Amino acid sequence: MKTLLRALLPLLLAAPLRAQMIQVIPAVSTAAPEGLLLSTAMPAPAAKAGPSRAAAYEIGDVPLSGIVLMPTAYRGKGRNSIGLGLDFNAAYYIGRLYGKNNYAWTVEKKNYLDRVGLWFLSADSKMQVQTEGSWRPAMAAGVQGILKFRDGAQPSLNQPTVSTKIDSKNTDSYANAYVALTKRLHPKFFVNAGYSDGDMPKVIYGLSEFLSKEAINLTKNNPTNAELQIPTGMLFGGFMWLPKKNSPIGLEVMIPQGAPQSPKLFNLHLGTLLKLNFELSYLTFKGGWDLMGMFQFRYNYLPK
Repeated sequence: MKTLLRALLPLLLAAPLRAQMIQVIPAVSTAAPEGLLLSTAMPAPAAKAGPSRAAAYEIGDVPLSGIVLMPTAYRGKGRNSIGLGLDFNAAYYIGRLYGKNNYAWTVEKKNYLDRVGLWFLSADSKMQVQTEGSWRPAMAAGVQGILKFRDGAQPSLNQPTVSTKIDSKNTDSYANAYVALTKRLHPKFFVNAGYSDGDMPKVIYGLSEFLSKEAINLTKNNPTNAELQIPTGMLFGGFMWLPKKNSPIGLEVMIPQGAPQSPKLFNLHLGTLLKLNFELSYLTFKGGWDLMGMFQFRYNYLPK
């Protein structure tokens, strides 16, 4: 018995020591090392930039929705927001101040102080579909309805062998659709460009007897009653400068595409500067040009 106790005594004394050793051995961790976690983690995706904000400009004291005859992409007095706009415009071409022509069938090569007496009353409805941003232009689409009438007879054509009286209706109506782009290069200066499709080129052909059907047929040696084909497409553009909030100066150009005699109409807006809403118009075509005087008034109905 004593022999058995002596054999078990060393084992009993060593057991607590082995238990202590087992308790202090750390458990093996399955977590990735800290440095490895930082190097292999995927970065969070960057947030996508939202749409650019609309540019903020001071509202003017006069309508900026059109220059003279043609519209801009703005609504009302320059409001840069998506929405509807409605304008009413009246333009009265008084007459020719001075003009020249080089047609072989004319007697006089210079013309001055001739009556035109042509009114254009129009309604312009548009929808601004894009606001103006830091880089993008404002964009609008719209339609125009125009009533034309004369308060005096149209001038006559005279040539060495015959005298032709132009017969045309005193009233007529036109309509066209357009898209316009407008961008401010400075808070007080903006440029405008667009395209229209419809009857607007006919407005230009009614401003001079040298662009009548009879005159063009004489120039081209066609029969006097030959039909005149006037295209519907027209480019337009221009600019407006506001040295004062209530005194803009503007210029617009209207260029029918593929039109006989290639007419171009330039309307210079000086009305508020002269305090009389008096404008100057320069009409150029193959074979001559005319400088005309006119009055023009624009009224914003929507937005107020």
